[in-house]
Amino acid sequence: MSNEILFYGGKIVTLDPANPIAEAVLIKGNRIAGVGASSDLRGQAVASARLMDLEGQMMIPGIVDSHNHLPTAGKMMKDGVLLFDAFSIDDVKRKVGEKAKALAPGAWLVGGGWIESSFSDKRLPNRWDLDEVAPDNPVVLYRLFGMVVANSKALEAAGIDASSPDPEKGQVDRDPETKEPTGILRDWAVNAVRSVIPEEEGGLEDQMEAILHSGREYLKYGITSVIDPGVGPETMRAYHWLYRKGQLPLRVHMMPVWHGLFYHDGADLTERLDHLGLCSGFGDEWLRVGALKMAIDGGLGSQTAMLNEAYLDPGKAREVIRLDLERLKDYMYEGLSRGWSIGIHCCGGRAQDLAMDAFAGAMKRLPKRDFPEFRNNIIHGYFPSGKALDMMKELGVSVSLQPTFTYVEGDIYPDDLPMESLEGFKPVKSYRQHGIVVAANSDMTSSHYNPFWGIYAALTRKTRTGLQLGTAEVLDRTSTLEMFTVAGAYLSFEENIKGRLIPGYLADLAVVDTDLLEADPEDILEAKVTMTILDGQIVFER
Repeated sequence: MSNEILFYGGKIVTLDPANPIAEAVLIKGNRIAGVGASSDLRGQAVASARLMDLEGQMMIPGIVDSHNHLPTAGKMMKDGVLLFDAFSIDDVKRKVGEKAKALAPGAWLVGGGWIESSFSDKRLPNRWDLDEVAPDNPVVLYRLFGMVVANSKALEAAGIDASSPDPEKGQVDRDPETKEPTGILRDWAVNAVRSVIPEEEGGLEDQMEAILHSGREYLKYGITSVIDPGVGPETMRAYHWLYRKGQLPLRVHMMPVWHGLFYHDGADLTERLDHLGLCSGFGDEWLRVGALKMAIDGGLGSQTAMLNEAYLDPGKAREVIRLDLERLKDYMYEGLSRGWSIGIHCCGGRAQDLAMDAFAGAMKRLPKRDFPEFRNNIIHGYFPSGKALDMMKELGVSVSLQPTFTYVEGDIYPDDLPMESLEGFKPVKSYRQHGIVVAANSDMTSSHYNPFWGIYAALTRKTRTGLQLGTAEVLDRTSTLEMFTVAGAYLSFEENIKGRLIPGYLADLAVVDTDLLEADPEDILEAKVTMTILDGQIVFER
C-alpha cells in the first residue's frame, strides 16, 4: 500500500498565516508534502495514493496538550474513577460503588476530578458517603486541587482519628461536636493518606501500562503530543522504555520535577544537576526532555494561591509554599546556568511576581557566554500584575495556562474573589498583547483532557452554570486554536516542525465533526474527533 494519503473535501485549517484555509493536504510518509488546492495536490500524488474524502468536516493540526500528567491520568482511568461528570453526591457514590464491586476487599480505590461547586447538593462529600458504597475498600478521591475526601478505611490506614493532631500546614476537617474526621483532608494533610496508598506491583510496568492507556484515549480527542510536567526518574524510565520498544502512543516532552510535592518532603535537584549531563531540548520528535518543573503556591479554588489582593474571606485562606522561597533565585540560576529552561507553577499574582523577580535575578547572573535558547514559562498565571507582564515580555517568558479551569471549577471562584477581580482571570488577550506566547492545555487530572472543553471555555469564558468571567479577554478563533497547537509546540522547541499544517512539518492532524471557526460555541462543547493522524498513520477512526 502507498505511504501517501490525500485528504480533500473538507475545511482544512492550517494555522499557516500565509495559507490559513486549504482544500486538501497531501501526506507522504510521516511528513506533510503539500497543502493547497485539491486539483494541484492530486497531480503531485502517486497513482496509488490513498484518497480520503473529509465529507465537509474540518481538519486541524494535532492538539498539543502542553501540561498533562499522562501516567497519573492513565492510572486513574484504568484502575480508579474519574468524576468530572459527577454533578451530585449521588453521582459520586454511584461511580465509586460500581468500581468497588469489581475490587477485592481491602484493595484501594483512588479517583479524582470532583469539585463541590458542581454538586447540586452544594456540600462537600464525606467519609460516610463513601463508606455507604465501599465499606470494604479504602477510598481516596482527589478534588481538583489541594483536597481529598477519604473514607473510614483510608483514614484508619493513615492513622487519622478524633484524637490525632492536624499535620503542620494541613487541615483535617472534623465534625464540630464529635471531633470525628469528616474525611476531608486539606493541603499537607493530604500526604497522610497519600503516603499509605500502596505502590502497585510491577512499578515500571504499571507506569508503562498507564501511559499506554491514557495515550490511546487521548488520540480519540485529536491529542498527538503531550508535555508531562514534573516527572520523576521512574516515569522517565517508563517513557524511555516505551520509546525504545517503539510503543509510545503519542509524542512526549518530559519536564523533570525539581522538588518533592512540598519542598521539605523531597530533595530538590540542586546537587544532581551536574550529574545529569543533558539539558532542555535533548531528544527527538517522539521523546524529548523539557524544562525543569518548579512550583511556588497552591490554587484559587482551594484559597491557597498567593495573591496580590485579599480573599473575600481571608480567614479561610491558607498559604501553601511548595519550595524554599529564600533559595528560589539560586534554584533558577542553578538550572539556567546549565542550559535548562524552567516552567514554574504560579497561580496567584504575588507568586508570579516572585517568580519573575527570580528569573530576572538569575538571568543577570549568567556568565557571559552563549547559551541555548530558553523556553521559560509561568504555569497557570491566573492574575499577572502589570510588572509581571512587562518582565515576561522583556525576558521572553511564556505562559502555560488552562482555559478549562473556568468551565470545570469557575463556579466556586466568586466565593474567593470579587467579580471585578475575576474579570482578569487567565487574561489570554492581555498576555498576547504584550507579545507573550500563550500555550493552552488541560492539566489533566486537574481538569478534563477534552480539548474542546478548553476551546469552549476560552471562547466563552463560561463556567458550567453559564457564569461569564472576563469576556474582554476572549481571543479570535484562530488565535485560540494556536494556543492549543503551535504555542504548545513552541514550549518544546518544536514550533518549526509541528502545530501547523505546512509542507515539511510532521503529519500530525485531527479531523473534527464541528466547524471550530464558525459553529456556535455551545456546539464546540460537544465537538467530536472522527479521525486522528499521527506520524502519517491513521491511529484513530470513530
